This record gives sequence, C-alpha cells and structure tokens, in this order.
Amino acid sequence: MTATTPQNPNSRTALLLGGGGARAAYQVGVLRALSELLPKECDNPFPIICGTSAGSINTVALASNASDFHAGVERISQVWSQFELNHVFFADAKNLAKRITHWAWCNLGPGNWRNGPSSLLDNSPLRKLLTQYVDFNRIDKAIENGHLHGYCITACSYTSGESKSFFDGCDEIENWKRNRREGIREKLNIDHLMASSAIPVIFPSVRLGKEHYGDGSMRQSAPISPALHLGARKVLIIGLRIKEGDETPEPPQERPSLGQIFGYILDTLFLNSLQSDIERMDRTNHVLENHPEDNPAQLKTVEYQVVTPSEDIADIAQAHYDNLPRSFRTALKFLGMGKSNSRRLVSYLMFDSAFCQQLMTLGYNDAMRQKDTLSEFLGYESDRNKEK
Repeated sequence: MTATTPQNPNSRTALLLGGGGARAAYQVGVLRALSELLPKECDNPFPIICGTSAGSINTVALASNASDFHAGVERISQVWSQFELNHVFFADAKNLAKRITHWAWCNLGPGNWRNGPSSLLDNSPLRKLLTQYVDFNRIDKAIENGHLHGYCITACSYTSGESKSFFDGCDEIENWKRNRREGIREKLNIDHLMASSAIPVIFPSVRLGKEHYGDGSMRQSAPISPALHLGARKVLIIGLRIKEGDETPEPPQERPSLGQIFGYILDTLFLNSLQSDIERMDRTNHVLENHPEDNPAQLKTVEYQVVTPSEDIADIAQAHYDNLPRSFRTALKFLGMGKSNSRRLVSYLMFDSAFCQQLMTLGYNDAMRQKDTLSEFLGYESDRNKEK
C-alpha cells in the first residue's frame, strides 16, 4: 500500500458507529480489517468519530487512541474478544432474582416506584470496566495534537424528549440546534457513555446536569447528522443489520411473544433510523448532483460507504443461546422469553466471548470483501490497484 497526502477539510472522513448492544462486536471486526488494509505509518483515518449506544463505547475507545489507530483497534479487539455477561451487568442468580423481584414489586406491584430500581438489570460492572479502559485525558491530547478533529456521542433526554449529541473537538466546531435534536460542546466523561448506552427498561437512566438520559438511539431521527455538523465530507458507516429482505422470518406463532415484541422494539430503536437517514442522504445527493442551480444554501454532496452484516445477527445469537448463564436464561423464561422466541432481544444482550468473536470474524470478512472499495474510499491504494 502507498499512503496519499494528508486529508484536507473537503475530504475529511468520519466514522459512524451506531447502537446495538452486544451486536457492536461486529464493528470491531470491521475495524480490524481496516487496520490491516491501512499502512502502519498512516495517520488516523477518521479525524471525526461519532457513536451511539454501544457504538459510543467503541467511539471513545478509538478517540483515546487517535494517535495510533492500529494500537487502538488492537486494544478494543482484546476487550471484546474476552467479554462476559458479568462484565456488563450482574447475571448471577442471586443478583438477578433480587433485582427483577424488586423492580416488579415497585413498578408492577404495590411498592413505590420511586424507591425501587429504575431498570431490570444492574449495569454497574460496565461502568467499572469503562473506567479502567477509557482515558478522556488522552482524547483531549489527541485533539490538541491534531490527531482528532472532533468526536461525539449521542444520548436521549427523558426530561425534554430531545436527542442530544455531546461533542468535543477543534474550536471551529459550533453547537447546532434542529427540531428535537441538538449538538452541545461539553467535556465528556463516563456518565455520558453510560447514558448513551442505557437501553430503556433494561439499563438505568443516567443524570447529566438537570436531565435524565437514556440510550441515544431513541429519538435519533438523523444519526448521520452529527458527523456532518462536526465537519465531515465523507462518512464510513458500519451498520448492524443485513439488507432488507434478507432477514430470517420469525417462526409462526399464534401471537408474538414478549421476547419477539421487545426484540422488534429494539430493532426499531437501533436500526431503522439509520437506513432512513441513508435514503434521505441519497435523495439529497441526487438533487445536488442533478440540479446544482437549486442549492441556495450551498449544500455539498456527501460521499459515504456502508459495511453491513452478510448474516442475520439474531440467528447467530440464537445459536449461542445456551452459552448464557443458566440464571440469566431462567430469568428470560420467567419473563416469557425462551430460546425460540427471543433471538432478536438476546442478540443485544449476548455479551459472550464466543458470540462476540464470531461477530468480529463476520465483520472482518464482510469488510475484506470490500477491501478495494474501502481502501479507495479512505484515500489509500490496495496492492491490487497499485499493480494496475
């Protein structure tokens, strides 16, 4: 491979990492492939990094290693390949039984909801893990040294109902305000990560300032927008859903189970808005390219590339269902969610090393199938193109 000249502002590339719980292991596999495709001496290929939910965790991990992309990807890969449920939430029988019973008593029974837990699961182990692996001071230095132009993570306010993208970066980036969404410059910390990844009902909300926040995928109607506001002209999107029409249909049932319903709710939260935003961007690009005279706002076309799973992640999760701790499987059955009817839901909570490693392999292979296209998109020549 041969490196090109450093990127100028008009070709500044952003990396967009959406939400999806344990499915975000797929993103790590794609990043591993990119790390192999890019020369060791190259600068950070993504001066802008934006994430939501579990994608925000990968975003901050990459941002803290912006001075050495290859080392950052290796570090993230090590963490994801060793994941266990207890690294994210308490999954032992005692804690699960106590938590779920207390939650049901206070929220569904005669107890006072104000005195009970605000979620089904306690994800304090995740906070401990993130505290060990994320260094926000290194992100500040990466911005100062020019290795990172800007980064942001998105959360949803339960108080105002707005989608808020918290960002930091170069001084030229300004706050923005749109209908039901805004960008706010702020020094980010672990609380922002916990808020962005707080799956509703499953994980507790987090207070930031005077408002309570939950998973950033809620109310995020334009997930690509933050990258553009941070100055991106090109966007690499790592999706977590296979192409429409390729998904495995659910087994026939007299009526949908609780697991199926909740799984589809999470699909809607995490996956649908991104595809809709890509379609809007396609339409905008088409208008700008074919009718440049109708552009009083001087908008510019946005080049983008998408990498998505070639297999249904829900099917992979179902194959790993028995790897879940017996206590957690029992808790799912107690809630009416079995192996056959909760594969979508389980795919978001399957923080199991074997499952994550398979997703990483899938992401790696899917990216490698596009290696020439991705190399060209990022401004580098693959060996094959160089020979030509």
